Amino acid sequence: MRARKKMDSVSPILEQILYGGSSVSMNLIAITREIPEEQRMFKAQGLNNCILFKYPNFDDRDDDGGDPIAEDEDLEGGERPVETGIYVPHNARAPEAGGIAIYLRGRNAESLLEEQFGIKHGPQENGIIGDMKMLQMIDDVPSLDAFLLKTCFEAEKIAVDPRHWLISNEEDHQLRRLIRARIEPIVRKALSGSQGSAQSIERFLEAIWNPNLEEAGLFVSAFGIERSEADTIFSAWKGTTFYEYQLRRIAPRARTILTWLKSRECIPVDIRMHKPYETQLLMHIEKVGKLLETTLLDIRTILSDYETSFSSFMNGQPEPFRDYLRSIRSRYWLLGYCVSALTSVAHLDARCMKNTPSRKLYFEGMQKLLRQFDVALDRRREQKGAL
Repeated sequence: MRARKKMDSVSPILEQILYGGSSVSMNLIAITREIPEEQRMFKAQGLNNCILFKYPNFDDRDDDGGDPIAEDEDLEGGERPVETGIYVPHNARAPEAGGIAIYLRGRNAESLLEEQFGIKHGPQENGIIGDMKMLQMIDDVPSLDAFLLKTCFEAEKIAVDPRHWLISNEEDHQLRRLIRARIEPIVRKALSGSQGSAQSIERFLEAIWNPNLEEAGLFVSAFGIERSEADTIFSAWKGTTFYEYQLRRIAPRARTILTWLKSRECIPVDIRMHKPYETQLLMHIEKVGKLLETTLLDIRTILSDYETSFSSFMNGQPEPFRDYLRSIRSRYWLLGYCVSALTSVAHLDARCMKNTPSRKLYFEGMQKLLRQFDVALDRRREQKGAL
């Protein structure tokens, strides 16, 4: 009973916030520990003693299938299927002991933020108003990956102490080179006519990181897209390329986990002692395996469409790539969710198997891991005010 009590002491959602990895969780308590108060991200110091987290909200998705990308293309304006929450632990030194969650798009978010942190809208809150702006910017990115947040804040020319971004200069430069290399052939092809001087190409490539440049608007307008959409499209484009790179590292681990879930190797070593629960466990294993397969399939579909439209464009047919750019934002959000979910699953698996290289788990350990996987892959996560 003691083992079961310990296993159930932390809610599955809180486990995901605490242990799901840096794509879905940003532990400001740990990050800002060595940063002086005046240099921390938020002016309201209470926010710097919280954990920001991402959670999916695909409420309109049909459980019975359909094309998730086609559905996402129909999203209007500001709808984003991944949302941002703030976990406020009762005790910052023991966040696993529970706390409250504030959801930025919740109906009562503004009153809760004011009550909890003293944040208000309006010029009378001189200085503090910057916190709302920063929270909204973070909510405009599908995941909490340091590279995406860093480039988002740089594009808005908002200075943040670099110690907040858990990414080295070397990795940052490498990612920028990869994104540039992926986008450059399209820019060169698009400018192969009169605008194709080396200097103008460089300016267009610079617009990747600074969508306010005139070249960004010129580029999207060449595809029949409003110039005002340049920021959204360029952000989604470089974000898509980032997730594509991230996937190369995480996909092999995800496939290994999927293969394991489909084999007899994942059956707990003490299953005979839990015979009454065997069928239920096997059904849970099958459910999680299907969730993982669906996530991998969605990623494959998005990236395959990107490759197809890219190839068509390079072969002189711009229409498919134009259509892809027009829907890139919804694909970017779905891709961000899927890659973050896989990253989280891989992170949770590595944490669980750290001292179990044989991958042979006992019944309660397997139950706990499945529960964590389930939450990481769940597209309709329920909001809970208390965790």
